[in-house]
Amino acid sequence: MIPEQQIEEKALKTSMLAAFILALWGLLMAALSQSGAVLLDGGMYNLISAIMTFFSIEITRLIFGRETREYPLGYFAFESLFVFIKGTAILILVLMALYDNITLLLSGGQEPALGLLTLYVSLAVVGCFAVYGVLRKSLKKADSDLLRAEAWLLNGAVTGAIGIAFVIVLLIQDTAWGWTTRYADQVLVIGMSLLFIKEPLILMRNGLKELLLAAPQKTFSQPFIDRFLPLKEELGARHLSLEILKTGRRMWVTVFMDPAEDTVKVEAFMAMKARLQALARDIHPNVQIELILNRS
Repeated sequence: MIPEQQIEEKALKTSMLAAFILALWGLLMAALSQSGAVLLDGGMYNLISAIMTFFSIEITRLIFGRETREYPLGYFAFESLFVFIKGTAILILVLMALYDNITLLLSGGQEPALGLLTLYVSLAVVGCFAVYGVLRKSLKKADSDLLRAEAWLLNGAVTGAIGIAFVIVLLIQDTAWGWTTRYADQVLVIGMSLLFIKEPLILMRNGLKELLLAAPQKTFSQPFIDRFLPLKEELGARHLSLEILKTGRRMWVTVFMDPAEDTVKVEAFMAMKARLQALARDIHPNVQIELILNRS
């Protein structure tokens, strides 16, 4: 197992274990407090995250495996497919929570168990940000869309927002506005659902675009454009253009070159390709370069 794979797999196992522990904690607190917000944020979301992370570990092992006859370009597209599936699963969960809590809100709401909710939030926020810190360090050493899909920062921020909301409920429960506290939980879940919807949609969009071989985001493609195109004269080209694709963590950069001379020696061609490959590896660690001579 290569170092990058070890780092990624260790980070994913940490994320999976943390998500499973927080899911059990959230489900317990949701059962005791009868809170839909805790059930969505702490229970179901973390449980789905733990299950999906388990499968992502297996996908990581596939990605680092060798190419096969059935998959001559490797298993990189499995990463994009998994990101799309994970986004779909989260979206279904969010829509179900949105429907259930709108129904409960319209039926008269429910009094929250504020003491239990405060206990849940305190431990959950600490756990979320601790795991986010671990994954952030790992992401600096291992470029991985699977690690980027582990949304612990958003999870911690939303859980913290729940805590702040419950503090406000504590402050107003004995005032003239106390009648609103029975609706607080449902309003929170609806608000969280609307906030969560953006995340799975982004995951689905990015995964689907890569599966359909759409052009990658500028953050991935622009560095190649900035470094390669100025080499036109140095490479002896009349024209230079790039075709850039990204699938999971693998990028493919095809350089179309219109040489100034009528002939190009094989040794010179291979030297140019080797230089472009080395330059590309400085930009992105997992990239494949193809150099094609093409008259404009």
